[in-house]
Amino acid sequence: MIDHSWPEWKPSRGIQPREWPFACIGPGRVGCALSRALAELGFPAVAIGGGGGGTAEALAQELGAEVIMDPFTGLGDRARLIVLTPPDRKLEEAALSLHAGAELGRGGCLIQTSAALPSSILESADQEGNFFLLSFHPLKPFPDRDRDLRQFIDILIGIEGDDRAFHFGESLALLLGANPIRLSSDVKSAYHAAGVLALTGVMALAWAADLMGGSMDLKREFMTKGILPGMRAAIDAVETHGLPGVLTGPVSRGDDHVIAGHLEVLAEGNPELVSLYRQILLVTLRIAEEGGQIDGETAEKLHALLDI
Repeated sequence: MIDHSWPEWKPSRGIQPREWPFACIGPGRVGCALSRALAELGFPAVAIGGGGGGTAEALAQELGAEVIMDPFTGLGDRARLIVLTPPDRKLEEAALSLHAGAELGRGGCLIQTSAALPSSILESADQEGNFFLLSFHPLKPFPDRDRDLRQFIDILIGIEGDDRAFHFGESLALLLGANPIRLSSDVKSAYHAAGVLALTGVMALAWAADLMGGSMDLKREFMTKGILPGMRAAIDAVETHGLPGVLTGPVSRGDDHVIAGHLEVLAEGNPELVSLYRQILLVTLRIAEEGGQIDGETAEKLHALLDI
């Protein structure tokens, strides 16, 4: 029988970090970054569990927390804020483990950081409805376990849950220095897909450019002093001037002969990149057409080259 309750949280009072001892279950890159940021803000770290490769043990030692094992017995008595950050495929399993042993009383919050899964996936952890359930997704790549405590400043955090959960997530995002945006569960996959296209897509394009540089026996400076600064300049231009006006390159100039040459050299040296090049230029062509940068005849010629 669960008889523990935390004080009722009211949005008007904001979040007082010392009143929210937290635990992190399944810490990976996001979980480690968020746990460090919470501890820096004054949230007491009481328990870290799950994960592999000694990550939980190392993070617990770093934050002065206990290492807790599945089924996380009595965790609800010690942690008012429980953050679940395992891979998406293991999230429901972690939630069920919490239900088996954590004994969640009233007045706390369960957070998951999945971009695609809804907050309702946590219902199996709290079948009595004692905690409020929050999906809290930072729209940023976390490529390593960087210890920089400023990783959440000025980024977008997608928040999904009921009104109480949203207000808590909004307050937490602002404490972290982030920009909260409310999501409904039915748009989360589209929101995440946009992020993958933009953020992971940049990494994929950098890899493709590096691959081509290697095939031309160009030195490493091709990437570090050419491609990467150019990518940053392109992003800055989009931010400063916006699309479609900032669009440049052979599509915006209608240079079909240049594009034909690119396709030829790619087919000879990097055939695995031909499809990627075509798809990117087809998107570029749509931008140029909608922005009025090329006429109908030129667009038709470019489609003939790219729509294969």
